[in-house]
Amino acid sequence: MTSTVAVAENANQNRIGAAIRRVVELAGGMDWLEAGQTVVIKPALNSAGQFPFTASPAACAELVRMCLERGAAMVFVADEMGFEHTMLKHWKTGKYAGYDKDRTVQSFRETGIADAVNRVGDELDARDRIHMTTFREDGWRKHELTDQGSNLSREWVRKQLKQAEELSSGRKARGPYIPRLFDGRYVPQLIGATSNQAVSGLYVPILLDKADHIINLFRISTHVWSQFTMAIKNWIGIMRPDDRVWMHQLNYLRNNRHIVNGLGHDHPIRTEPPYHELLADLHLAHTEKERLCVADATQIILTGGPDQTDRPFCQANLVLAASDIISADVVSLAVLRYGTLKAPDGLLGQPDPQPAGWLEAIRAKYKDLRWPEEEHIFRGTDSKLCDPEFSNWDWVAIQRARELGLGAAGPDDLRLVFPEEGSPFEVSREKRAWITEDALRPPQYSLNPLANRTSEVEST
Repeated sequence: MTSTVAVAENANQNRIGAAIRRVVELAGGMDWLEAGQTVVIKPALNSAGQFPFTASPAACAELVRMCLERGAAMVFVADEMGFEHTMLKHWKTGKYAGYDKDRTVQSFRETGIADAVNRVGDELDARDRIHMTTFREDGWRKHELTDQGSNLSREWVRKQLKQAEELSSGRKARGPYIPRLFDGRYVPQLIGATSNQAVSGLYVPILLDKADHIINLFRISTHVWSQFTMAIKNWIGIMRPDDRVWMHQLNYLRNNRHIVNGLGHDHPIRTEPPYHELLADLHLAHTEKERLCVADATQIILTGGPDQTDRPFCQANLVLAASDIISADVVSLAVLRYGTLKAPDGLLGQPDPQPAGWLEAIRAKYKDLRWPEEEHIFRGTDSKLCDPEFSNWDWVAIQRARELGLGAAGPDDLRLVFPEEGSPFEVSREKRAWITEDALRPPQYSLNPLANRTSEVEST
């Protein structure tokens, strides 16, 4: 399939909405949206931090405006915050505490997203066609993926915890397994099924079932445990909190992608934790409804993240829209690498080693019962981001999405579009050349030939 990504440049904060509108038009527009249909905009709202720690209020508001102008019957702006913010109450089932008490809804207000969206509703006299909420309000349902070779199963994670290697030491992991409620009470009635067999799947928001279309509103940032967070990883926000806790037990391990290519145990490809093998699978339940991926990249985070950093933001002054999650992440990585390798206010090619998972961060910083004020665990940049030869198509999360066919298969399927020369959002020659070269750099490594059979290579 041919995927389109449009990139525009904009340094004027008052024109972010217009820039977002332009890239959406260049990426194909919203012809998929018919009057009377419903849309869910899923912004990145991991915390209550201001943009770029969370999605851009201006970008969210403009997308709401565009949907309403096309006659959408209802536009939902919905997410579920990081479990560290929400798991203390009703974390297991995700019970809804009410609009005024829900932490996710409160964070929509604190980030400025609620005000920006409500202003659009007032301008268009359409407040009754906008609903800002948490996925907890409608709840989750059980969705099985047994026919799609998903990695979302109990045994896959259990084997990683027994056989994978720790990021910090390289030793074999021996972590305790956190049981998964998803597998606890039900086993599909398959021939030979037993009570010990895991079910591949996840709890998915009922709101996404109800919607006609979904828009992925992400941000461009490094991540202290996951190297980067963009369109693919934004879907962690759809997970029920207990599923989210279950998946994060893999964050201190190395992935096993080196096996397929005969690479060494210390190859840089292994710095992504193995739960990146699960991120693309989160999209399988509603992939046919995911129409558009959008990011305001006027400011990007180059070290640390997702919620904090010890460096100023890089002023990339870009916005982008993509037709699928693979092309969105590949081009967004080009933007992030522009910051790490080229931008005058970037890293100039000097990565800062990241903590190898939260356990190492705690061990390294929590000494003598004191947390040194000058130290900050939310720092660090993966070395691959500063390697000009590493292909964006070879990151594990993107490889897995390619194996599942969730967008562009490779550079030949990617179509880059920029505003015409002389337009208000013309991209500078330097940035245009960088993004084009970096996004179209061919992958060097093979995909997993067993990827659709529950990733047997990853379990060896």
